[in-house]
Amino acid sequence: MRPPLINVLVVDDEEDVVEVVSHFLQQEGYSVLQAYDGEEALQKANPDVDIIVLDIMLPGLDGYEVCEKLRSRVETEQIPIIFLSAKSEEEDQVQGLMMGGDDYLTKPVSPQIVVAHVKAVLRRSGVEESKTIEMRDLKIFEDEYRATLGGEDLGLTLTEFELLRYLVRHPRKAFTRQQLLETIWKDAMMVTERTVDAHIKNLREKLDHFAEHIQTVRGVGYRFVEEKESSAEASS
Repeated sequence: MRPPLINVLVVDDEEDVVEVVSHFLQQEGYSVLQAYDGEEALQKANPDVDIIVLDIMLPGLDGYEVCEKLRSRVETEQIPIIFLSAKSEEEDQVQGLMMGGDDYLTKPVSPQIVVAHVKAVLRRSGVEESKTIEMRDLKIFEDEYRATLGGEDLGLTLTEFELLRYLVRHPRKAFTRQQLLETIWKDAMMVTERTVDAHIKNLREKLDHFAEHIQTVRGVGYRFVEEKESSAEASS
């Protein structure tokens, strides 16, 4: 059973802001939708969206207008909204909150702060991520940093645990070795792509028969699949 994903819609006309915020949200296991203007935001803000990070100074409809329209729709009126804007005056913040915003952050701001506020607003809204991921006889206990297979503890190292959790939370998506290095090892020095291969090898050995779900994508890297597919090249 796949874990329920938290869907975040990030709206900003600055592409680099969207990409950076999306990257940090995805590192935390969130599913991210992106929009670059008010009309696109309204199109993508459907009932499956759990929270919206919304810029104010957008082309066409501005963030205030987007918020107002979302609050007027039955299907989107309850979606939490975090304003993320360069408009830092007190009256701007008051206006955003009065129009229905649940939080207000001013640019520039660290993407880690944005993620922390997303988590806080989701907690207040009663939306929580699953802390246990189950996939057949595999269980990943996120709060305990451990995983079991058939009820037996796998004895994963912290890095192996993070690698397994990240792949399982993004089923079917192929990641390059460099992407995995940047996500799992982050700022670690003197770590090469061979390190990823070594950890995948160790992880597969511990997963035994379940290792078939971690596949090698030729010329790319690795991915996790729920069902084994004969078209993919799986490393042993």
